[in-house]
Amino acid sequence: MKNIVKYLVISLFVSLTACNEDVLNIEQQGVIPVTTYQNATDSEVNSFIAAVYSKVYGDGYYDMMTQTSASATSLRGHLGRMSGDFADYYQYTETATASTYSKIWSYYYTIIYWCNMMIDNLPDNQVADADLVTYVIAEARAIRAISMMYLVQLYGNPPLADHILTGLEGNTPAAESWAFIETELKEVAESGALPSKSGKDGQKAIGGRLTTEAVYAYLGKAYLWEKKYDEAANTLYSKVISTGLYELVNNFTELNRYTADFCAEYLWEGDITNEPSDYAISQAGMFDAIIYNWSPGNLNIPGEVYNGMGFGTAVYASESFGSFMEKHDALPSGEKTLRYRGTIATYEELLDEDLFTYSGSKGVLSAQIDNCEGYFRVKLIPRTENIMGGTMGWMNSYMHNNLCYMRYAEVLLNYAEAVAMGGTSGAMSGLEALNLVRRRAGLGDAPSLDMNHEDYGVKAERRAELYFENSRFIDLVRWGDAPVVLADCGKQSVQFLGYKDGNNSTIQSKDNWYIVRTQTVGNGFKANKNELFPIPSVDVSSSSSLVQNPGW
Repeated sequence: MKNIVKYLVISLFVSLTACNEDVLNIEQQGVIPVTTYQNATDSEVNSFIAAVYSKVYGDGYYDMMTQTSASATSLRGHLGRMSGDFADYYQYTETATASTYSKIWSYYYTIIYWCNMMIDNLPDNQVADADLVTYVIAEARAIRAISMMYLVQLYGNPPLADHILTGLEGNTPAAESWAFIETELKEVAESGALPSKSGKDGQKAIGGRLTTEAVYAYLGKAYLWEKKYDEAANTLYSKVISTGLYELVNNFTELNRYTADFCAEYLWEGDITNEPSDYAISQAGMFDAIIYNWSPGNLNIPGEVYNGMGFGTAVYASESFGSFMEKHDALPSGEKTLRYRGTIATYEELLDEDLFTYSGSKGVLSAQIDNCEGYFRVKLIPRTENIMGGTMGWMNSYMHNNLCYMRYAEVLLNYAEAVAMGGTSGAMSGLEALNLVRRRAGLGDAPSLDMNHEDYGVKAERRAELYFENSRFIDLVRWGDAPVVLADCGKQSVQFLGYKDGNNSTIQSKDNWYIVRTQTVGNGFKANKNELFPIPSVDVSSSSSLVQNPGW
């Protein structure tokens, strides 16, 4: 995949960045003529699929699942703020004209457009190797289906892009789109066109490209979203879990390091170059600052955390999530689990030099921090070891650790949920799948398989394990829990000022936290409206066939 990235950078960078955001109205020939696909050589075919993978990774604002952008304009930022687990709460006041919704819409449809150009035109290619053409068409079909899956999940009944859209399409019933998604993923997985890993450590040989098992994992996820629990359980167990090709890494905190690239837990990841000579054109393609977490102007940064400055909005854990983790991931001894340590830290823990190392003075707050309630996100913050580039600074440094879109931990939790909801288990019970995740976290076994138990239920385990991975908001919506859990989301803004007595360098307790809370105009989540995003108003107004979602 490293070489494919170079093909992309050299030949297609300008074309990719020039893509029209009004995706439903992209002209069929696009920026690459149809004949270019039909007469493409092997290297050019490789560049086409590299372009698709690069669009999946995103442009610093969006990616398929796990863009580490901390900016409020990122896909992770939007869904995280909407979930109530970020202290930068979403107010639910935006209208259908907001770029929040149009950029996410555009992101997925742009990916699908590039896929469709390959799917429609490469079959006529008589120049490139036939096996290569079959391979990349299968990848394009899978990525198109996955992208369509998220569009349906977020927007309900968007136009089904099983062809190059003309801009005249109307809404497609969700059931029709789901049937297409299932069929595509199943056919690609069963076709034999995609590889499987040779063993648990075999992903490196494949790179950041999809495997048969990864496609099955997404098929199982689609079944789960559709509440087809038997199909979900059977697919996830028989096609992924039982293969023995995947396992959880021993230490949860390892997932935030470049050393986890192509580990046995990752089913699909963005393959980022680690060649210093290529850092400026790496597939990362974004400044480290966009993913930045803690503001060094207000807080001394631990040595293991990259101390760069930039324009990204910080993302701190909400009080709701922080207090949940303090309870859920606490051991009988009072110690916190490794998962807790790899996810968040309280201000007191940040001051503890047994937990964080400092080259100078420890992390003392020097000024107020907006959108913070005393809990600091540790998960997926840029570590110093993950940064490469020229001089220290946000215009010159890039992350080189791979970014994971699908982890085996999610597969296990999806399987556990499918079984808990009535699906038939395979040789591994749903409870054992749940407990594998809990044991790696550092917790004891759950006594039973339960969806709602606050201490060991599947819902609680998903919240703890998949924080900052674009799961929580969608989970709350599909469970029907969002109207209650998010009713007050965004009705206040918060600022953290350390301790009430101003002695911010001495470890005290969160009982003494000084937090300013200000009422806002936020609406909170509204039932029968916010379950679905609005179709961007520009697309509705330009089409006589598109109907807006209810409440918008």
